[in-house]
Amino acid sequence: MLVHDQYIYPEKPDCDDDIVVFHSGFSSTMANYSHGKDTRDYYLIHWVTRGRGTYQTETAKYSLREGDGFLILPGQTIVHTADKEEPWDLCWVAFFGRKAEEILKEAGLDREHLIFHYDKDTFLEDCIQNIYKESQTGKNVLYIMGQFYLFMARLAEENQKERFLSTESSQFSRFEEAMNYIRRNIRSQISVAQLANSMRLDPSQVYRIFRKHTGRSPQQVIAELRMEKACEFLEKTDLSIRDIAEWLGYEYQSHFTK
Repeated sequence: MLVHDQYIYPEKPDCDDDIVVFHSGFSSTMANYSHGKDTRDYYLIHWVTRGRGTYQTETAKYSLREGDGFLILPGQTIVHTADKEEPWDLCWVAFFGRKAEEILKEAGLDREHLIFHYDKDTFLEDCIQNIYKESQTGKNVLYIMGQFYLFMARLAEENQKERFLSTESSQFSRFEEAMNYIRRNIRSQISVAQLANSMRLDPSQVYRIFRKHTGRSPQQVIAELRMEKACEFLEKTDLSIRDIAEWLGYEYQSHFTK
């Protein structure tokens, strides 16, 4: 396992600043590798750059993948574990300060909302890389703080978009609109990009809508609806498995059977 963790200060400084960035880093983990079962006296945000894993607190367990992020609170006992088949790569930034809670709230993160998703580009990782590199060299605190605020500003921007979607009035909710589109096109190989285009949204926004309503990704829900339709045919018709597979648009019957 590779871990690169760069501290800006040799030990946590005793200060009362608005925000203090403490350390940042990257890791590439082995299958089933777990870390945690300890507590810390600062905030820590991780973002998944590749693979999958789980994040477990005292009260909940989250299955996460590339593009997902999670917040660790001060005093919180947690465990995060890399997937056995697709172990994840992570990047992180640690911080504290008088305005930490306020800034996190703008980003939609608090004790009840520990998970976020961002998959538009590598902006979040780039900010952490810049913090990490500057911590190794000149340790220009103003530059480090600037990169941290850019990181949090991007999360706040995405949170504002999500709040707009959640309060937007329409005849059907965005989630219902998406489900109707999937049912109408159940015979097609629907991609998240196609679904997002039909809803006039970004794919990341569609992902957050599905996570909010189902706890699963759009592709997982699409696969479940296709299987429900297949089960309906098996129960109510005399169609063969091959005919059902063809009707649902599977190129190979073996893929459908599996």
